[in-house]
Amino acid sequence: MSAADVSLIRQARLDSNACIAKKDVDGVAKHWMKDFVQIAGDGSQSIGKKNIAADWKYMFSKSSPVFERLPNEIVIADGGDLAWEKGIWSYQNDQYHGNYAAMWRKIKGKWFTQSELYVSLN
Repeated sequence: MSAADVSLIRQARLDSNACIAKKDVDGVAKHWMKDFVQIAGDGSQSIGKKNIAADWKYMFSKSSPVFERLPNEIVIADGGDLAWEKGIWSYQNDQYHGNYAAMWRKIKGKWFTQSELYVSLN
């Protein structure tokens, strides 16, 4: 496991959380792959960076969800180009919370999120 790669993914997650707090969808989306897949806490699915970014922009225009993902484990695959992240997520301004998992892929030395799965636990 590369401690440097784990640190890069943690930093990307912190940056993503900071962008959510500022409602900066483009800032969040810079960490997503083009074919990014998101499964929301209610089980609904979205595919594609462009589509998901549009959904987020709409969401931020109608309400102000402020949530963060806090990783408690990041594992780099033996090949060095895939990573597993898991942790907890919660809204800071609402009751929603749960667990999440993310798959990261290293492309040309940079880490991008390929998919995220959220499970609401309330």
